[in-house]
Amino acid sequence: MRTTREIPSLDGLRAFSIALVILSHSFSGSSRLSGYQSLEISLLGQYGVDIFFVISGFLITYLLVKEINATGTISLKRFYLRRFFRIFPAFYVFLLVLAILWGTGVVAIDLHTYIRVATYTSNYYRGASGWLLGHCWSLSLEEQFYLLWPPCLALFGKRTSAFLAFGIIVLSPASRLISYVLAPSFRGMEGIMLHTRLDTIMFGCAIALVYDHQVFDRLLKKFLHPALAMFAAFFFLVLSPYIEARFAARFTWPIGYTLRGVCVSVVLLYVVRNPVSVAGRFLNSRLIRHLGVVSYSLYLWQQLFTGPRTFWFPLNLLAILACAEASFFLIERPAFKLRDLIESRVRAFSKPDVLALEPPPSAS
Repeated sequence: MRTTREIPSLDGLRAFSIALVILSHSFSGSSRLSGYQSLEISLLGQYGVDIFFVISGFLITYLLVKEINATGTISLKRFYLRRFFRIFPAFYVFLLVLAILWGTGVVAIDLHTYIRVATYTSNYYRGASGWLLGHCWSLSLEEQFYLLWPPCLALFGKRTSAFLAFGIIVLSPASRLISYVLAPSFRGMEGIMLHTRLDTIMFGCAIALVYDHQVFDRLLKKFLHPALAMFAAFFFLVLSPYIEARFAARFTWPIGYTLRGVCVSVVLLYVVRNPVSVAGRFLNSRLIRHLGVVSYSLYLWQQLFTGPRTFWFPLNLLAILACAEASFFLIERPAFKLRDLIESRVRAFSKPDVLALEPPPSAS
């Protein structure tokens, strides 16, 4: 695995996750579905976000670990420069378009919610309202993760950070309960706040930190069979939504989120290590990979054409895809080129802002 695009199956998993979100948002609340069936469909959108979270934690940590192994350092300046151009241009253009639609009376948006979304704090805003910006809680949580995790890895190193990642996974169920008891004003938000929901991202971080360890590699070779991956996918997509629809927080808080993280991690490891399997070939097909490449824009724009604004399904899918493709080719790709240009200038004319960590491993 040499570069981001060369890690097999990750783009395909992104495509699958955004498909869950869009289909869930298109069908949840449909008059053709009722009772538990409708609730289970709506939950799959959250499960799609789970996949995004695990992938994000894995990819970010994998690249940082790769940098540590190669140079003994992490360039925080470079990391945040790349995150800025990856996330902000498409996001703020999306918010600008919504502001124009809002100003012309096409849509209605709550001002306080808009400000919270624009500042990546909506996942801690009790008064957030409205469908159009409702999905931005996950973007807020991701940005907060980006602010905290790279400096943590830089300061504490790989070994301590691995213990920290596993510790967060183990202690997060207690964190949700403690938050419920001690912060009653935030009750009902345990599924979107950083301190109660970070464990899903930490699954990906933990995997990346132990991925090249010999013991972990031996365990994967021994236990990572297709049957295990199939069961993990079945539990994630069928059994877990069924159980959660009936038991809600009594299931999700103590064990549900954890089991979902485990299931996504198992499937991720299987398809990354077995790209020529049936699932791997599907996820690495050209069309599916492209949908994964534009998944960020798909996630941003799908809210305009789903939920209460779902119309003429599946034509709404074409509208979402058109907006995402326009965003990718007109905003994201030019931003990437500008990022690469600035990055090359920074490397050429200034010393990188790095935090020294443990020395590179010896040849032995």
